[in-house]
Amino acid sequence: MSQMMDEDDFGALFEEDNTKPRKRVTIGDKVSGTVMFLGSSSATIDLGGGLDALLDLAGLIDKDGQPTIKAGDRVDAIVVRIRDRVVELAQSISKGHANLQALSDAAVSGVPVEGTISGVNKGGYLVDISGTVGFCPLGQMDTRRIEDPATLVGQKMQFRVMEVRNGRDLLVSRRALLEEGQAQKAAETRGKIAIGARMAGTVTRVLDFGAFVDLGGLEGMVPASELAWGRKRPQDVVSEGQVVEVEITRIEPGLDHKGRPVEKIGLSMRALARDPFEQVLPSLQSGLLVHGIVTRVELFGAFVELIPAVEGLIHVSAFGRRVARASDIVQPGQDIIVQIELADGLSRRISLSYVDPQILTDVLDADRPAPASVAGLRVVGWARPSTTTQATTERMNQAPRNERTVMPPPVMGTVVHVTVDKIESFGVFVSWPTGRGLVPNFELGVPHGADLRKLVPIGSEFDALVQDIRPDGKVRLSRAAATAALERMEADAWMAQQKPANLAESVGSFGELLRQKLNQGKK
Repeated sequence: MSQMMDEDDFGALFEEDNTKPRKRVTIGDKVSGTVMFLGSSSATIDLGGGLDALLDLAGLIDKDGQPTIKAGDRVDAIVVRIRDRVVELAQSISKGHANLQALSDAAVSGVPVEGTISGVNKGGYLVDISGTVGFCPLGQMDTRRIEDPATLVGQKMQFRVMEVRNGRDLLVSRRALLEEGQAQKAAETRGKIAIGARMAGTVTRVLDFGAFVDLGGLEGMVPASELAWGRKRPQDVVSEGQVVEVEITRIEPGLDHKGRPVEKIGLSMRALARDPFEQVLPSLQSGLLVHGIVTRVELFGAFVELIPAVEGLIHVSAFGRRVARASDIVQPGQDIIVQIELADGLSRRISLSYVDPQILTDVLDADRPAPASVAGLRVVGWARPSTTTQATTERMNQAPRNERTVMPPPVMGTVVHVTVDKIESFGVFVSWPTGRGLVPNFELGVPHGADLRKLVPIGSEFDALVQDIRPDGKVRLSRAAATAALERMEADAWMAQQKPANLAESVGSFGELLRQKLNQGKK
């Protein structure tokens, strides 16, 4: 009896299931389901509601030929065909599935389509989508400008159908898909970025002023000065497509080329690299003789690279004899021998003196063994104590490097001889033996908009007049005022040296001359 009841119950359930409406789909529908079984070219998907479908595995195979999905995974797809009550799915509309109706549906649903670039003209690209020719404008092919559009001909890519005109003309865009993918990545990246965070990124563009790096949907910029220690062209440090490690230095709101709000992200690669100056500083002892390469020559002296990204300065007075210009002795690119005079860790300055190779044997201390090459220095040996300059000896006798020496404050109205330490858009920071201050642009006496890096480069020297001393100790100076003051002093000195003229004699002489002229007129 119980067995009969079970059979009756089963029959009732079966009958009830047959009366339930089955799930219905049409071509172009976006659906979601669970992978039930993987075959060689397709997967069986349970769409729910008693409806199964076959998903084309094209585009779901990795480089090793293995499917990127497995049984139990949830997948999204598009209905591309219903044949003999069998529903066929694909994650993009590709060859064999494309027809005008499916492409029209793709324009509404946003499902990507697969196409091959068959040609290019001055307006854009011709895209073959399973025999249907679509058009992609030049600006819609990528998020970046493509220098040579012809290089893409023959490549297979995915596009977004933007419009179907007159039932046959297709307008497609690849950029729309790329921007959608970037927006998804950007949302994830925004949760990770913070000032001081370290991330990996891919270099997308390299320009003279820096490099742009994709952090994952968000792009940041590494200024040229933050790419590496030392003065190097960005093109010599990184290249497009290179994966680099960066540190986020700033995050500011901004706008893109379309006026949409974006983050302006400042990056640094140099912050993650060891400072070569700190690395070599302990080895830069006074009197050490080393090789160096002249990097540039200025009016006030020559800069010499001791190791990559570490330079010292040979002042024009440190060539061993009186010279008018450093270029009379050395030229950029020349390998020379120099003597370390002083390495100052606080100001990050290295003072050098030139060693003439013809007198090297006289300078070299043969009784003192040369130290082993350290920190990349090309060591020659030690100089005799007598060759150390008096100025170096005096500076070495000052307070230790990490202790501050109390200096007398500057006096307003005095003229001091300063050295340029740093160049900013608003002026230059300068220093002198007893202090440091700022010379604003309008006090430099240079034309408006002039390139300060050329007219007053770092290391150059000039006279400046102390104009203002604020309560917090900040000092403002003027080169123009110093020049005018020195000219007045010279003029006053010249006037003081002249013999005063006898006014009476001068008037008498002039009166006599006037009488002579009048008498000539009467005659």
